[in-house]
Amino acid sequence: MEKKSLCMVVLLGLAVCLMPQTGYSRPLTSIEVQRVKALKGLLDGADGKSLWQTIGELEKNRDPRLVLTMKEAEAHAYADIAGEYGIRTQAKKEWLYSMVCLNMAYLQFGGDEGRQGSTTELNRLIRQKLIRYLPAGILKQQEFLNSLQ
Repeated sequence: MEKKSLCMVVLLGLAVCLMPQTGYSRPLTSIEVQRVKALKGLLDGADGKSLWQTIGELEKNRDPRLVLTMKEAEAHAYADIAGEYGIRTQAKKEWLYSMVCLNMAYLQFGGDEGRQGSTTELNRLIRQKLIRYLPAGILKQQEFLNSLQ
């Protein structure tokens, strides 16, 4: 009887894991997929995810359009800085992209928008780039402040 119960628990757990997410899944449009391809090109492998992993994560998000907009800002900020500083090695690409994502999260927590209080010149630069590529007024929108990825 114990083996039978264990098998049932395993099967139920597997069924739950395989069930589609409800409420948050929406396929991206073909235009949105093109936007994801473009941002992946800018990142040049810095995020370590495949195109389809990124698309899957976006589709499961509560607000895929907002997160896509944020990811585009991250990709543009990353590409600008990587180009300016000649970032070429994979380790440095991944580190820089992680710093860009960290600064996006800082802004989502209502951070100082890059004007004061930044600990380093790099953080200030990243925040300024992110703000430049984000739509005007987004930093004050509740959806942005509640959309931690």
